[in-house]
Amino acid sequence: MTKSLLNKKFAFLFLLVLQAGILFAQKPSSAECKQKLNDFKELAQKGERGEIYIAWLSLKKNCASLEEEVFVEGEKFLNERILQADTSEEKAVIIQELLSLYDEHDKVFPNNKRGNRIQKAIVLYENKQGTPAEIYSLLDQSFTAEGSSFVNASLLNTYSKLIADQLKDGKITHDQALEKLDKIYEKIQVETVKLQAEKNKYAQQKDGNVLAASDLVIVKNIDNSLQEMKLVSKNSNGIVNAFSTCESLTAFYQKDFEKQSKNGLWLERASERLEEKKCKSDFYLKVLEKWNEVSPNAKSAYSLALLARQGKDKDKSKAIAYFVQSASFETDAVKRSNIYYLVATTYAGSDKEKATSFAKKAIESNPGSGKSYILLAQFYSNSANECATSDFDKKAIYWLASSTAKQAGIVEPSLKKSADELAARFAKQAPSKPEIKAADKKAGDKVSFRCWINETISIPKL
Repeated sequence: MTKSLLNKKFAFLFLLVLQAGILFAQKPSSAECKQKLNDFKELAQKGERGEIYIAWLSLKKNCASLEEEVFVEGEKFLNERILQADTSEEKAVIIQELLSLYDEHDKVFPNNKRGNRIQKAIVLYENKQGTPAEIYSLLDQSFTAEGSSFVNASLLNTYSKLIADQLKDGKITHDQALEKLDKIYEKIQVETVKLQAEKNKYAQQKDGNVLAASDLVIVKNIDNSLQEMKLVSKNSNGIVNAFSTCESLTAFYQKDFEKQSKNGLWLERASERLEEKKCKSDFYLKVLEKWNEVSPNAKSAYSLALLARQGKDKDKSKAIAYFVQSASFETDAVKRSNIYYLVATTYAGSDKEKATSFAKKAIESNPGSGKSYILLAQFYSNSANECATSDFDKKAIYWLASSTAKQAGIVEPSLKKSADELAARFAKQAPSKPEIKAADKKAGDKVSFRCWINETISIPKL
């Protein structure tokens, strides 16, 4: 559209505004405004753009102070006009009109819960209008004043990035940036808990029945929201890592530790920030222990287990206790299986009976855990002298090891090649056909193994 045509268009709209002012010279009553609002809604569905605009301006001028819904309908209408704008210049004018509408709404109805400052930021950001500083200011004010309604993951992500830019430009300090990012992180924590609780309701409702299609859509949307929040959390941690050191993070969290020592969310946040930066200090351990004390959970116990297992002062018994605690809280069957597998490997060198027990627990939690079958096979192959009496039985235990290894490739196809190779190696160490005959045994006979193995194997047909 040329400049002259654009000017003509705005001149036409100006005349429409004048007409609207003449048509509604006298303020209507509340009842009349309700009717005009309903008339506008109907017109908005089928009327021409210019005609709708006249009605909108008249409605806003005469009824905005009486009917708050005028602002709600106006927001919808102007957002549609932004999408329908023919030129970037026209779009910019409508955007300014929408921003003014948000301001007027807050002025006329100061207690509204529409989050207009947040909406202003969204409009500017999505339409690539305004400066980063302007958008940051709106988001910062909105988050401070209206944090409860600040649930847009994309906007939280943008706010995080703008905080980093403000720090980079020297507009805010390191600690101010961390405080703001921590508040965002806490918001993510709170919203994630809410979303997970909502999802769990549908899981409980299912109770063996198939959820309705509409419920499946809701669950899918919840899952999408959870993934979005997870991404914001990851990006926020990345931003903190980029501008913080272990020393600065430790100093930042140490100053509030005593005050926050009973705040589970704060302790979780501090431990995750320190862990992300790999700040495995005494203070990190202190935060983890306090978190596990105040709000014991799968993650806190797991992190403590890893520290006990791999730290400078290795303590296997403490690591096992924390792993078991973590597994007791873990609701994800695969993760719980992996924890039991770690317990099994921790016991491996000292107590094969317990190691075997936890390897089996890993398989119970996740029948597709091929690595747990391989671990069991290795335990069996290394125990011929412990759990077998005769020379034949000592070799026969390799049939048990072989069949167990082979099972790993069946339940987890990605392990099939290595599992089959291990099974074949074990099978070669089992009794040969002449040895079976010499022992006065035949295919199908049972061989039982005592002590911690407590398993029986059938002699295969060779």
